[in-house]
Amino acid sequence: MPSRLETLSRVYGPEAWDIYDVLDRSLEPRGREWLHELAADYLTAGARILDAGCRDASDLIRLVQAHDGFGVGVDPVAIHVERARAAVAAASLKERIEIVDGVMETLPYADCSFDFVWCRDVLEGVEPLDDALRALARMLKRDSRMLVYTSFATDLLTREEHRLLERQLSNLTANLDEEQVEAAFVRAGLQVERKDIVWSEFKEYAEERTQPGSRTLLRLARLRRSRERLERELPVELLNHIEATLHWELFLFLGKLQPTVYVLTHS
Repeated sequence: MPSRLETLSRVYGPEAWDIYDVLDRSLEPRGREWLHELAADYLTAGARILDAGCRDASDLIRLVQAHDGFGVGVDPVAIHVERARAAVAAASLKERIEIVDGVMETLPYADCSFDFVWCRDVLEGVEPLDDALRALARMLKRDSRMLVYTSFATDLLTREEHRLLERQLSNLTANLDEEQVEAAFVRAGLQVERKDIVWSEFKEYAEERTQPGSRTLLRLARLRRSRERLERELPVELLNHIEATLHWELFLFLGKLQPTVYVLTHS
């Protein structure tokens, strides 16, 4: 067993600094742009695209513009729907994109209505997941594709951190379980054609360019240091939500969450 002095010499010795030098080199990570590049492999001109959980419709607008297509975006959050409709109007795409206020399983479209389904950062909070996936599978044309980007909990995420995400971000523990979500794909009649585990790549890509991770750390540190004052000025529930969101961003860096991309088709 090495002595304390030997341990200190190893920890602070030249070999340790050599490792830091290695870790300072970029691993040439992919950015989120890669999701659109992947989608392009399955899209043709004039495609009908469904964005399941479209938020501000930025992804849907880009897909429709890039492929001269038509789109439907659905989202249950009122402010997302408002922003999405405004963005569609600003892009002069009102004739080609419809924004629906609702949830996936109640969309009124016929079977096999869409050539492609895009679903990014959505499944973590969808309930019931089986119903939503069955609805998407029903509306997806045979031999067409669905792209899903979602994140799973890893063994590094503690039980208390699980509870934090579920309580404050409405993420469901079952939907953060890789095996359970993949089983839901099967029950919906979908099969995995391609699976890519992204890990921290997208975060590394952004950090090497604009340092959003550093900003997240600063925000979390400032929130904690000024928590007592902020609670006198703002709703505690709002502060809890923001704190959980900041944790989510950092968990993606730390390997506590595993971002994963699926390309699905009918089984």
